[in-house]
Formats: sequence, C-alpha cells, structure tokens
Amino acid sequence: MKGLTFKRCGCREELPDGKPGKGKPLGDKCPALGKSSHGSWFYRADIGPDPLTGKRREQRKGGFRTAKEAQSALAQVVAAVSTGEHRHDERLTVGEWLTAWLARKVEDGRNEVHGGIRPSTEVMYRTYVEGTLIPHLGRCRLGELRHTHVERMLRDLRAEGKGDATIRRTHAVLRSALSQAKRSRLVSENVAQDVNGLPERGKSRPAPWEPEQLGKFLDATASHRFGPLYEFLAFTGLRRGEACALRWSDVVLEDRVLNVRSSLVQVGPKWIEGKPKTASGERRVDLGERTVGLLLMVQLAQGEDRKRWGAAYRDTGRVFAREDGSDVSPEAVTKTFRRLATATGLRTMRLHDLRHVAASLMISSGADISVVSKRLGHSTIGVTSDLYGHLFASAGQAAADAAEALVPAHSSLSK
Repeated sequence: MKGLTFKRCGCREELPDGKPGKGKPLGDKCPALGKSSHGSWFYRADIGPDPLTGKRREQRKGGFRTAKEAQSALAQVVAAVSTGEHRHDERLTVGEWLTAWLARKVEDGRNEVHGGIRPSTEVMYRTYVEGTLIPHLGRCRLGELRHTHVERMLRDLRAEGKGDATIRRTHAVLRSALSQAKRSRLVSENVAQDVNGLPERGKSRPAPWEPEQLGKFLDATASHRFGPLYEFLAFTGLRRGEACALRWSDVVLEDRVLNVRSSLVQVGPKWIEGKPKTASGERRVDLGERTVGLLLMVQLAQGEDRKRWGAAYRDTGRVFAREDGSDVSPEAVTKTFRRLATATGLRTMRLHDLRHVAASLMISSGADISVVSKRLGHSTIGVTSDLYGHLFASAGQAAADAAEALVPAHSSLSK
C-alpha cells in the first residue's frame, strides 16, 4: 500500500440520554460527509520500516479542504519516500540513533547476521559511543547534524589529549552509524565523510624479531607453561584467539595439518568462543615437522596433567590449556608474553607481532604471496601486500639471484 485519501469529521454518536458529542466517532458513517462543507480530507501513506524497530510505519495527515489537495499531498510524500528524501523522524537525536544503531549491531552479531559486530568489537564500540560520541554530539537532532559539528568534536578530542588512533576510531564508529542512517533514509548525507581535522593514518611497517632474536626468546621460555604456545604462534601465524580456541579434534598430526574453526574472544574479564575474525579466517594450515613435534610434546604434557588432576581435570579438548584442562585466558597470554620478552632483554614487541614473525619467515623462505595470505587468513591478498610488500621486494631480489644461479654463466662473462 502506497497510500490512500479519505474524508472524516468530528461528529460522534449520540448517547442513550440524547446528549450529542459524547459517543464514539462516526468516522465514515457520518451522513453529512456527502456535503462539501462538512469535514475535511486526510491521507494515509506507507513510509516504510522504522529504522530503529524494523516495523512498518504509516504517516497520516488531515485538514485538507478537498480530495484533490489531499491526493496532491499524498503524492508528494510517496515521491519523497521513493527517492529517499522523506524525513519522518525529525525529532530523533544523534544520541538516540547511536544507541539504537549499536543495539542492532550487537544483536546482529550475536545472531551471526552479516553486518553485526563481534563481542570484543562491541566493547570498543560501546566505549566510543557512550564515552565520547553521545557526550559530544548526542543532544543534536540527527537531521541537523553538520560537518562543522563533527569537525568541532575532532578538535575537542585533540584538546582533551586523545591520541590519533583513538580519534580515528571514534570517527570511524560515527561514520559507520551515519552510513546506516543514510541507508535508512533518516539523513540525506553522511556528514562524517570528507571532514577536516581527522589525523592522517601513518603507514607503519611491521618490524618483527629477526630469526636469531626469536630463537633467543623461544630458548628462554621453553620451560614456561606458555612457551609452546608462543612457538606455535611464531611458526603458524595463527591469531591469539584462534590458538587459544584450537581443539585436538581440529588437528591431524599424521597429515601435518590443522583447521581453524573458532576463536576465543576476550570480553572484559571473561572470554567467549566465536567465529574467526573474518570469513577467510576459517582455513586449513599446514604444519612443519618442528611444529608437529611441538604438538606431540604438548599432548604428552597434557596426559601428565590429566593423571595428576584425576577426576578434577576439566577436559575441554583444547590444544593449549591450563594445568587443570580449563581454557587459557587470551589476555593472560598477552600479559605473560610482554613480561617474558622484557625479561629476555629483547626489543619490545607485541604478542600479535609473532604473527608478523611467521609471515616474515614464510616470505624469506620464498613463499608466494597468495600462500602467505591464505595461511594467515587475510580477507584479501591486498591486505597481505599492504602489510608485507616491502618484505616481498627483498625476497624477490633473492629469488631472482637464485634463479640466475641455476644457469651456467656464459663463457664470455665467466672470463
């Protein structure tokens, strides 16, 4: 239904005592509606789903003197809805929209609907929405938000001492929310785009440890509970959550392969199991002989733990677990790595940089970029190229030298 027009008046049914004007409205049953001077014309238009609830909405307006006037007004509303220019929620504030938008993103994430956010991302989004965006922009009407409001917020964040990364992420959340508002036809443009004052994103190249440094770290941590986990990360390139979620049922040692199917995501003091970071995160990863040997040692150590704990052992099936078999806290893995790396005296590096170590080792060994990308679970080869393009350049030169060395030198050049 696009809409319709109709005539109504204020007449009501008479009560049993004969007093007029106190009964139910007569509606279209009023006998006087046939007179041109009696009542007025209305329209009722279908204006699409509510962007906050998803329910269908209608707009109704009356007071028109003739049917032609009502039909003309209805046609304008229908045209505005079809072109996305209709503005129904003029009183909706930025704060109300951000709150509703975030709630929908969280719900979609829990239901694994495309466009939803992961639990760890929810924490970040909520921090930026409730801690920054709503205090700065929340009271402004959504339809009245302008580029100048966004630019003023960026200046204020800088004055408050917020770092470039925080400012960029805050802006990214606002831009995403306003993109949805535009798709929902609540605003005609995304005013978070093309704004001045947004810090430029610096292109930082990963600087992972050299093989000698990695060897020093692995030697120093070999006896630590998490030592095998760190070595596993450095040789497979799995993400922290992927390694913590890995189960023995996902590993086939005789075939030297494992399948990444899930990830443990830290949410505050707790963690939950969910899908990998990207769709391409669910992948097959081939294992080297050293890693297979490492996993066999982990299996034997778990067998000893199981005997020692007896009935109290919690058999979760995880490859990397605590002494009692329970899950390893992803955050504990990160904090312990930082402490052990410092104690070893090595250059400061994040736990996530072990993933870069794995990538650099593969590239140095001559692996093709498509192989590296698939092994790391990147969404596209472009992501791999952006991160490690400089490493592939040097590897390409080494490959060229190696290829030339396979052919005996021409006699005129060998003299």
